[in-house]
Amino acid sequence: MENVVEKAKTCPLTELSPMHPELLKCPYSMNRRLQREAPVFQDPLSGIYFISRYDDVVAMAMDHQTFSSVMPGGGTGSLATADPEITAIMEKGYPNVSTMLTQDPPLQRRYRKFVDGAFSPANLKALEPFIEQLSNQFIDAFIDHGQCEFLGDFGIPLPLTIIASQLGVPTSDLPLLRKWTDAFIGNLSQQLDRDGQLKAARDILEFQHYFVEKMEERRKHAEEDILSKVVNASIDGEKPLDNAECLSMVSQILVAGNETTSAALTEGIWLLINNPDQYEIVRKDPSAENINALVEEILRITSPSANMFRRTTRDVEVAGVTIPENSICFARFAAANQDEDRFADALKFDITRTNLRDHVAFGKGVHHCLGAALSRREMNGGFKVIFQRLENFRLAPGASEPEFSANALLHGMTGLQLAFDKIA
Repeated sequence: MENVVEKAKTCPLTELSPMHPELLKCPYSMNRRLQREAPVFQDPLSGIYFISRYDDVVAMAMDHQTFSSVMPGGGTGSLATADPEITAIMEKGYPNVSTMLTQDPPLQRRYRKFVDGAFSPANLKALEPFIEQLSNQFIDAFIDHGQCEFLGDFGIPLPLTIIASQLGVPTSDLPLLRKWTDAFIGNLSQQLDRDGQLKAARDILEFQHYFVEKMEERRKHAEEDILSKVVNASIDGEKPLDNAECLSMVSQILVAGNETTSAALTEGIWLLINNPDQYEIVRKDPSAENINALVEEILRITSPSANMFRRTTRDVEVAGVTIPENSICFARFAAANQDEDRFADALKFDITRTNLRDHVAFGKGVHHCLGAALSRREMNGGFKVIFQRLENFRLAPGASEPEFSANALLHGMTGLQLAFDKIA
């Protein structure tokens, strides 16, 4: 079978689609070619315009008037389809609506302000002991075995448990939250076959009914959690949000609140395995400064929110290419974070960079990730505990190198079989 990743290095660009599953798993050579040869590239299959240079991606993210976040078909994770069986499933639930991530100002700001307070510096500072407590708890469960499946044993449960606590969901329901996260991510991947789409539809319907029940409880008895803030909010005092609006916001908070951090934590360990010089810097001096630098460089290299859709509201010229009104564009955040014009030797993992915080792993502008500060706290706290208790990271005996999932928007590993030594 032809190696598409190798082909992407030399074949004519017109023969390539950035949406090919193998190029979604390993986009690096494709990103390089697009930046050099076609910084604005129209995919011959999907018609989507891919924008890949740092300056253009930032300018795009900062111009929400021209590059709208309101997409055809509703909000994130839309199951827009002509399939009658999928349609019948979704008709038993609530429609997709545009709220925070999938809305434009001024309405986007109104939705977002309802939950901004939950991610205030004071609230996040108060979470630090909980983050470290959970990190120790998860490590306790596998440390004596000398190995673990890091994604499932640490990468997923740490941010998932924290976002569950913020939403007011009991820990007994964590498996449900993960199943529903996977359903939304599956839809975002643009890679599901029909059976996968049917399962995602059933899981999202289950998510909706579960949270509508929780929302009714919070309307009667509000608690100190995000769900209570959402269901009891109103837009400019006019009316409370309806169930569809609330579900849209909760789904975005759930997915963004755990998936991207899981991916960054896990690939971060893999980067340390493959860059022993950088590992040694932190092992010898696991100071808050070095841990923070490690986190920022992991975020730059991994860019778990690799791409993001936008829709043009007018004809616009980018890098000498005219993109027509109502075109679908991809801001390639991962490509921007590996642009040689911004980051010297961009594919090198280097925690001593002087411009670490220039990365756009959390986006830019009005849609800068709501949970960016929470993700940073979780990663800093998680790696602090990891470096206190584990060392000599390596692949577990007999394990294959990890693989990445094929997803149009998100980039992350499917697992990581890790071996380590216990620090006495």
